[in-house]
Amino acid sequence: MRRPIDRAMLAVAVALAAAGLAVVLTQSPASRLSSDFTINYSAGALVRQGHLAAPYDQPALGEMMRRVAPDGAIDPRLPFSLPLAAALPYAVLSLLPFEVAFRLFQLLSAALLLVAVLLLQRAVAIGRGKFTLGLAIVGVLAAVPTWGTLTEGQPTAWLLLGAAMVMLVAAGAGLLLAVKPQYLPAYLAVLFAARRWRSLATAAAGGGLMLLSPLAGGVGGVAAMVHNALSANQAVGVQLNEAWVAVFGPALPPRATTVLAIALYLAVLVALGVLAWRQPASMIGFATLAGTLAVLASPHALPHDLLILAVPAWLAMVLYREGALPNPLPGLLAIDVALLIDLRGIDIPVGPIVMTAALVWYGWQFRQRSEQRRRPPIGRAA
Repeated sequence: MRRPIDRAMLAVAVALAAAGLAVVLTQSPASRLSSDFTINYSAGALVRQGHLAAPYDQPALGEMMRRVAPDGAIDPRLPFSLPLAAALPYAVLSLLPFEVAFRLFQLLSAALLLVAVLLLQRAVAIGRGKFTLGLAIVGVLAAVPTWGTLTEGQPTAWLLLGAAMVMLVAAGAGLLLAVKPQYLPAYLAVLFAARRWRSLATAAAGGGLMLLSPLAGGVGGVAAMVHNALSANQAVGVQLNEAWVAVFGPALPPRATTVLAIALYLAVLVALGVLAWRQPASMIGFATLAGTLAVLASPHALPHDLLILAVPAWLAMVLYREGALPNPLPGLLAIDVALLIDLRGIDIPVGPIVMTAALVWYGWQFRQRSEQRRRPPIGRAA
């Protein structure tokens, strides 16, 4: 009975991967011009021209966006809210025509996804052989966040690579994770729990450099970045938000939603910090929990951001191989289907609800199995 179920889940994953590739390859030029890549490409062009403060100056950025995407292809009021250093790769790409740059960015992102999978396999292998690696790649391609990353031209692959580098305790992880800084603290907690002091200091320093990079455009650069992040509705429950805030946000005034979202985020970080201080018995279990909560508790997590969940998903497979968890594939497929439903734009966000249910179920299973392992055999107890 089990093997047919495994085959069925594999077939679903292959179908989702094929559907994702079709979505990416058939994306229309109009869709590419209206994507987030246009914002980042425009910010990169301003940086390349030496206007380091201009990406956070909405009139200047809007004017560049009109040049890149004429005829109202994208709303010029959309702000650039990433750290300034994150615009540097886009500055290089802005030397190329938009269409060429977009496709090249997709190829580079795909390459980073492969590198992240290879790093995870090196850090905590889920199996041996090319077949296992192939299944892992199919799993990443089947994930709806991968489609969103490639069609929006978002730097989410950088986040995944940074999270994978944390598992390998490699330098540069903090620099990449700080591209979207709400995900950085949870992975710093993982390094803290492992007592990897040098790697923790390096990651924190790299993240600090990324976050302070807007100062290159002037003393108000960091404040401008934060202002743009808030004006882009980054801290409230918005359409397609896949964090907890999207569930309760619509029922509250915007200001109350923002305050509650940030308070919830900080509370989760404190809880992770306490757990890290106590040094959890299972580092892989803690990293899985931290990586998942980093998304659910985030004030802002769009579908493409959930690509970073590939790391806790990978670790869950490791725990399954060790007998500490049931098979996580049903839960992962359920989350993928939930994201597909959310992309249809229904009123209630299904993604965070399904993710929370999966987290509670697998967390309970992990706890139960851990207690069973600690119990002595009956004969020995007697």
